[in-house]
Amino acid sequence: MAGVSTESLSKVSDAVLAHASLNPLALAEELFAVVDVLDRDGGLRRALTDASREDSARTGIAQAVFGGKISSAAQAVLNTAVSLRWSAERDLADALENGGVLAAISSAQARGGFEALEQVSNELLAFVRNVDGAPAAQEALAQEAASKEAQKKLAIALAGPATTAEGTLLLERIASTSRGMHAARLAEQFVEIIVKRQNRYIAKVTSAFALAPAQVERLAKALTAVYNRELKLDLTVDPAVLGGLRVQIGDEVIDGTVSTRLENLERELA
Repeated sequence: MAGVSTESLSKVSDAVLAHASLNPLALAEELFAVVDVLDRDGGLRRALTDASREDSARTGIAQAVFGGKISSAAQAVLNTAVSLRWSAERDLADALENGGVLAAISSAQARGGFEALEQVSNELLAFVRNVDGAPAAQEALAQEAASKEAQKKLAIALAGPATTAEGTLLLERIASTSRGMHAARLAEQFVEIIVKRQNRYIAKVTSAFALAPAQVERLAKALTAVYNRELKLDLTVDPAVLGGLRVQIGDEVIDGTVSTRLENLERELA
């Protein structure tokens, strides 16, 4: 998102957190359902993001369409969202989907605090690794003619299988509609929302061999000291790197692998 949508997204997030205390998982499901309606109905989407209409007119339309069909909490979040300004039509639905993820996160936090959030993010990251490593799984999840129930079961299985209610809900969401995105990339996007909520970053660490627990602990402390923020380590083993470590945090890459050093040496010799 850009421009005015970024500020509006923050306000929608605040509204979700303010209304997620009673039944956050139900709120998440309802917000995802609203997103599906907006994605299908271009006329409604345009009406709810039309800046030429008064705020009250847009909330009136939202109330007329969804009133009585969703909870008062979901309606309050939707009313907040449509009363705001958006740079593009899709940004409204994107913000509500983000809100659905936040509501699921709130459920995990209320259930088990930091450890519960860790479990949900780990399930999503396991899904990402398994999907990226299995072309057949990617094809099955992208197959429009496939049964949605079968795709949901596959997504849950690819996550370990997932056992948390929140992870299951988010994976079923990804499997049922990725909204034009690759399933693994959408899962990564959901993880980023969780990480942002935890005020942390993800460090993707690739090594030739599995790191010992003590090595993982030392690496985490070193990276936290460098970036002045606690980092979540997403560990991947890839024998092709031969040795050393490759660490990616956002767009920044620290590549100390043997394979990369050999490639650089070959270029220098050439």
